[in-house]
Amino acid sequence: MDDDDGLLLNFATPNTNTVSNKQNQNVKVKGGRWKERRKLQLALTGRTKKKQVETGVNAVPIDESKRKRATKEDNDVSDIVGNTHKRVKFAETKGESGGKNDSYVSSLFTNNLPNSTLTTTSTKEVTYLPSNAPVKDATTFTGLGLNDKLTTHLTDSLRFKYPTKIQQLVIPSLITTDRDLFVKAQTGSGKTLSFVLPIFHKLMMENKYKINRESGLFAIILTPTRELATQIYGVLETLTRCHHHIVPGIVIGGEKKKSEKARLRKGCNILVATPGRLADHLENTKNLDISQLRYLILDEGDKLMELGFEETISQITAKIDSNCKIHETRDKWQGLPAKRINMLCSATLQQNVKKLGSIVLNNPEMVSVDVATKPGTITFDETISTMTSTAPDQLVQNVVVVPPKLRLVTLDALLSKISKTSSAKTIVFFSCSDSVNYHFNVFTRDGKKFKKVKDEESGEMKTVLASTDDDDDDHGFLTSPLLGDSTIVYKLHGSLSQQNRASTLQSFIKDNSSYNKVLFCTDVASRGLDLPNIANVIEYDPPFTIDDHLHRIGRSARLGNEGSATLFLLPGIEEGYVEGKLKVVHPKEGSLRVRNYEEILEEGFAQGTTKAKDQKLGKWDIHATTWHLDVERWLLEDSTAHEEAVKAFTSHIRAYATHLSTEREFFNVKLLHLGHLAKSFGLRETPKKLGKSVGNNSAFTESKKGKKEDPRKKMLRMAKMAVNSASSEFNY
Repeated sequence: MDDDDGLLLNFATPNTNTVSNKQNQNVKVKGGRWKERRKLQLALTGRTKKKQVETGVNAVPIDESKRKRATKEDNDVSDIVGNTHKRVKFAETKGESGGKNDSYVSSLFTNNLPNSTLTTTSTKEVTYLPSNAPVKDATTFTGLGLNDKLTTHLTDSLRFKYPTKIQQLVIPSLITTDRDLFVKAQTGSGKTLSFVLPIFHKLMMENKYKINRESGLFAIILTPTRELATQIYGVLETLTRCHHHIVPGIVIGGEKKKSEKARLRKGCNILVATPGRLADHLENTKNLDISQLRYLILDEGDKLMELGFEETISQITAKIDSNCKIHETRDKWQGLPAKRINMLCSATLQQNVKKLGSIVLNNPEMVSVDVATKPGTITFDETISTMTSTAPDQLVQNVVVVPPKLRLVTLDALLSKISKTSSAKTIVFFSCSDSVNYHFNVFTRDGKKFKKVKDEESGEMKTVLASTDDDDDDHGFLTSPLLGDSTIVYKLHGSLSQQNRASTLQSFIKDNSSYNKVLFCTDVASRGLDLPNIANVIEYDPPFTIDDHLHRIGRSARLGNEGSATLFLLPGIEEGYVEGKLKVVHPKEGSLRVRNYEEILEEGFAQGTTKAKDQKLGKWDIHATTWHLDVERWLLEDSTAHEEAVKAFTSHIRAYATHLSTEREFFNVKLLHLGHLAKSFGLRETPKKLGKSVGNNSAFTESKKGKKEDPRKKMLRMAKMAVNSASSEFNY
């Protein structure tokens, strides 16, 4: 040991010549630095610590002389990484709260990020002619048999020059025959006008008695959501401008029944309704006379069944049949059908549509752009099994496989890129209302509020920025400092009040200002809504069924317009969703594209840097990590925001468990990495701690006596419980 006198001067060491290795294992080395003591301990036991070679993008040389333990002040990214442009591995340390096993500051970019097995699609663009656009060379609305007054209003006032393919098939059939119809067409292809125009045509026909609001109710249109009902009612109101004697009406949940009864008492000819509220009025409103009903239209029939309206619709049809008196007034209303015509239509097909068809339809005629049959040539069941639903040909579907930790920053990068390059409207779909609320609060922190004022010149209501002390503002939409002061973020879900839902939706639709507009919503906005100028649809949370996917992306690329959609998936089994489901509904070559999430992050967080190699390697991930740490600090400082984040995370897990059994092979809640997923909500607590906090909340679970349940198992059990209350999201 003479050679080591200079190095081990401060150590009290045993005589290694007389002490065996077994005894050395129990010898304590005292004095000096911990690192030197550890080296000596390993040497005494005959072991040497081999230096592990780091590989990959995280291999960063570190000056050992400047290494120090992380403190509270070291959390800022610039303090940790210095001026290097290489991607740095951020060490996991205890959070600011400082409690034992309380929270951890984990890195976004680590070695253990799962890799995607999907091959990124080449940038070569392939374009197709629109599959749901009006057909210019086929015919006109007059050629379909509609009267001149109605067609003039369509072409001159509403600027509908040509009918779509589905309108060419449905309108003549409803005008010339009395057969029930089953209509299947792509979303955005004009199904609403296909059944509304023939009804107006019949009611406008010359008759012995002129039809007005006192003549009675001749048509009922049932819809699954209030927003869709309001939209159809708006279409009816635009058509009444050419014939003021026809009066439409609407009865939906969330409105005052007293005011609805007053309108029904005055009389209406066409009634738009949600099933629950209509059944209520049929039972309790004596002034609602359905004896002369000639048309019963069920829009989005598959969703009506999915939300459990089977029994309600059966009651409605039974009530209509028992009160029918059409045979007594055939001579009075000679231009109207001699019997009631039932019509069921939807953009997608599910097996439960068979059951609804057996309740409502009688020997129906099948109408589809792809399949057109004559009565008796094919059965209803055969049609359901042979028809397939596809996305519009001109829509571009992007798929991004994002590690769970990076979901939030990737969403911010994607929205930032869209906001910088265009002023078009964007819709972002989430799986639950709690997640919508949380992400809305994240992106609108310190945002400015709005209020509605009357324009002095035009007399119309417009949306303007409100002062900070103005309480008469609409909290459904705020500016987004994270995306830029010229961006407005809206939120819409079924847990909001009906007044708030209607106000937010109308503001999003009618606001033609220069602001970039982004709508955060649940599937309540995915069905049948004709939202103008939607250029981008982002499915941040994957759809519960492939049909839900078609309805979501159907908000874009409507009536022949171009559109883009982006679906977020997690690495692993979710990647099989592309081959197993998406390619079936996106059959056109080149319409389904796989993007690299790192490219999106670079585009969103490059902040104007050049594309030089030294900038491209690491600048954007530093900005992304700083952005995410800022969200985490905000949650630590704001207890209310933290509670919303925890609630959003647990609700997201519950919603994830509600995927259909046929799609569980791609979405298995038991395979989720809950820790990394919690990171994407800005949470630093472990899933075990989050499970305990949720377990203590009576709103999520009931207290149980006996053996304490494991927090992770409790969270998964609560996720399964959410299946029983799936329809509550629509707030009927």
